[in-house]
Amino acid sequence: MSLSENLNNIKNQISNSLKESGRTQNSVKLLAVSKTVGCDKIKEMFELGQRDFGENRPQVLRDKAKELESLPINWHFIGHLQTNKIKYVYPVATLVHSIDRKELLEEFVLWAKKTGKKCPILLEVHISKEEAKQGFDVDEVLDIIKEYQNNEYLDIRGLMGMAPLEATDNKVRACFHELKNLFQKSKSFEGASYKAEILSMGMSGDFPIAISEGATIVRIGSALFKE
Repeated sequence: MSLSENLNNIKNQISNSLKESGRTQNSVKLLAVSKTVGCDKIKEMFELGQRDFGENRPQVLRDKAKELESLPINWHFIGHLQTNKIKYVYPVATLVHSIDRKELLEEFVLWAKKTGKKCPILLEVHISKEEAKQGFDVDEVLDIIKEYQNNEYLDIRGLMGMAPLEATDNKVRACFHELKNLFQKSKSFEGASYKAEILSMGMSGDFPIAISEGATIVRIGSALFKE
């Protein structure tokens, strides 16, 4: 299939999932996860109307953003972030989905003080319970929000989570439902720096379930860029 056919297929699936869930059309943003493709494919997808692209490696994000700087792309960072790699992400990211520990929050405070610019972020929640995945524990994330809800140097837009890769639909749904409930609860802790606006969950294999559970961003890679 061509990239155009892939994109139309995913958009149709998103639209159908929204309709089946009783949600309004255009209430979910498609994030094209471009980590496995080169700038030529990103440019082709951009020409088809896609504007949001996600990368999971800091230096690759920096390099692709530089090569495609003439295009008004919204770059998202979705991978694990080490503190010494923030310098590659902070200047170019529209949104960082993967803030998974307090150390990163404190570093983003320092970067905001240093640059005079706040970088929008999401708090990653460890809903899958898989050892290989990162994130704040379900039991601690609301306390983290309360601690940082009025920090003038942060711009926290919501939550992100990943379901287990090898799991039944019921297990996946349970994970997404848990994150949705946390997201709803977090609204009572909104402050100057925390707004519950974005719920980033769902990938190529499970995004219809994520949409039915309230996702506002779905992160699609292989289903979009497969040949």
